Amino acid sequence: VHHVAKGGRGFRGDGARAMDYTGSQYEGDMVNGRIEGKGKYTFPSGTIYIGDFKDGEFHGEGMLIFKDCGKFTGLWERGTNMSGEYAFKDGLPYEDKPEWDYCNGIDRTFFRERIEGLRPAGDEQLCNDHPPRKIPEGDYDIGRGYFNVANSLVYTYDGVALGKLKPNESEEWVRTNCRVGL
Repeated sequence: VHHVAKGGRGFRGDGARAMDYTGSQYEGDMVNGRIEGKGKYTFPSGTIYIGDFKDGEFHGEGMLIFKDCGKFTGLWERGTNMSGEYAFKDGLPYEDKPEWDYCNGIDRTFFRERIEGLRPAGDEQLCNDHPPRKIPEGDYDIGRGYFNVANSLVYTYDGVALGKLKPNESEEWVRTNCRVGL
């Protein structure tokens, strides 16, 4: 039986009460009032899991899609990931091995350049997107928007304020590693 629930609207049962509390959304199969079978579960953060469920847990094949980041495709057993692969938003597969050679400080080639080849002189690739997004002069492109040094705020590429840098981002790293608007 296919069900839809958003913050408790739709089916009633254990799953609906949990979604009232967490702000999650679920669309998919249910058995005996529990999330089970094929479905799509959306977390309040925007992360989405699409795949198999058993007794309310990820179980079987599934994919976690991280908003504005990438996706993890894997095999789950009773809510625990057993194996899988991560690919960044641009399709670059992550490889957890010592010889990882992407953006390692020596080779600054973008993934798109690896796939499509290098651009001709005078039409350089400044970021993975070509042509690069426009950012204000003196601000830094941080991949999810731009960082304004004067007020220490991050903005979308459309100029909407997002707030401060995330805890795992530092102004020093941004100034050292990110493209600056000219």
